[in-house]
Amino acid sequence: MASSRSLPFHLKALYGLGEVGEGAKTAALETFLFFYYVQVIGLSGSLTGLALMVALLFDAVTDPMVGSWSDRLRTPLGRRHPFLYAAPVPLAIALFLLFSPPEGSQALLAVWLTVFAIAARFAMTLYFVPHMALGAELSDDFNERIALGGYRTLFGYVGRIATLALAFAIFFANRPGFENGQLDPSSYPGLALAVGALVIVSVLASAVGTQKAALRTRAMRRAATQVGAGALRSLREALRSGSFRSFFIALLIMYLYNGVQFALALHMNSYFWELPPEKIQFVMYAGMAGYLLGVPLTRPASGLFDKKAIYIAGIVGSVLLSSGPTIFRLIGWMPPNGSESLFYILVSAGFGSGMIGALPVVLSSAMLADLADEYDHDHSTRAEGLFFGVNAFCRKAALGLGGAVAGVLIDAIRFPAKAVPGEVAPDLLVRLGVVYAPVMLLILFVGLSFMRGYRLSRERHAMILAKLDGRQAAGSGD
Repeated sequence: MASSRSLPFHLKALYGLGEVGEGAKTAALETFLFFYYVQVIGLSGSLTGLALMVALLFDAVTDPMVGSWSDRLRTPLGRRHPFLYAAPVPLAIALFLLFSPPEGSQALLAVWLTVFAIAARFAMTLYFVPHMALGAELSDDFNERIALGGYRTLFGYVGRIATLALAFAIFFANRPGFENGQLDPSSYPGLALAVGALVIVSVLASAVGTQKAALRTRAMRRAATQVGAGALRSLREALRSGSFRSFFIALLIMYLYNGVQFALALHMNSYFWELPPEKIQFVMYAGMAGYLLGVPLTRPASGLFDKKAIYIAGIVGSVLLSSGPTIFRLIGWMPPNGSESLFYILVSAGFGSGMIGALPVVLSSAMLADLADEYDHDHSTRAEGLFFGVNAFCRKAALGLGGAVAGVLIDAIRFPAKAVPGEVAPDLLVRLGVVYAPVMLLILFVGLSFMRGYRLSRERHAMILAKLDGRQAAGSGD
């Protein structure tokens, strides 16, 4: 690990800059991919979900593998940076091909989606897992880790906002024959090219900017003489920890919830709320703006309360605000579609949900870094890459498992492909709202119940750090 001294601003900013690419990619895939294949080009929801599920199963192998590989890699560039340099160009190519399928049968489209979803996910893994692990190595200080998570989250949402702005202001702008530009198939390849360029520039700039600092970290010096366990063995050892096991299950279910909601967001905004594209983008911007303003609140909040309490409270508050309008509409307590008051309610709910939701997003990376310290304490080896590989798998489950569930749900409620907003039967809209809010809320709260087993408090983490420092001072660390 790095020293606990404060990190310079420029280093934290350069580290966070890499997340612009991650945020841009996430917005493209989470917000548009499911809608594009199901609603725009007409692939069945179940086949779309199956393709995303296959890609998710691939992630289950590659995410921990790449994380463990980066833990043990020895090169003049360090152990994380070779992956950061290798990832962005293949990811940009895979993104373009995902949104440029050939015309053909349902089977051909499903195979195309599967192949290039796997390619995009693997390229994502090469960047995202080592980048997250690098953040855990740059500092072992409680506040600095939260700050690094804050910069990462901040820049990630800058990337998301940039992608949404490109989509709705440029590529989805109204044109003859397509009053709703998100229904025009020709809009998506250009959007994918723009997102790919953003990924390449931000990731490479971040990698170059953090290269020297990465070679100076204590973890890098220690890794030169330390050989860790294999990925499977390390994962088995980690799962013996009640805190890690509880956090892993809660993360997986939380990302499942997020995945379904992201996959269905354009369905909800376009059909359930009947918003035009220019208003959809502002509802989405509101959530992003809330996240950006919520990030600075994480550090003072973590000084007042334990991470676990803030994490749970942030998730609960965020999802209640985001699901509230849908639930109120189902019971008849919302203004009619097309009214300005409805638009302002959706914007306000999105902003509040984003601001509160920033707390658990920032804290999750710091909590995983703490768990990596606990693993080092128990097993005398560093495994940040493995831990953040597990996190990457959970996070990308938002696209895979969440998309699969969303696809099955769309087919189960018999929602029509290529539907025109305002012309969908009311009973189908009710079914869409029920699965989007009440059903998924129930699943999320089941997942949060597992957090009872997370017992890595601030006091226990401080004790672990003291023991690790004592071990290194005695000569067993370097």
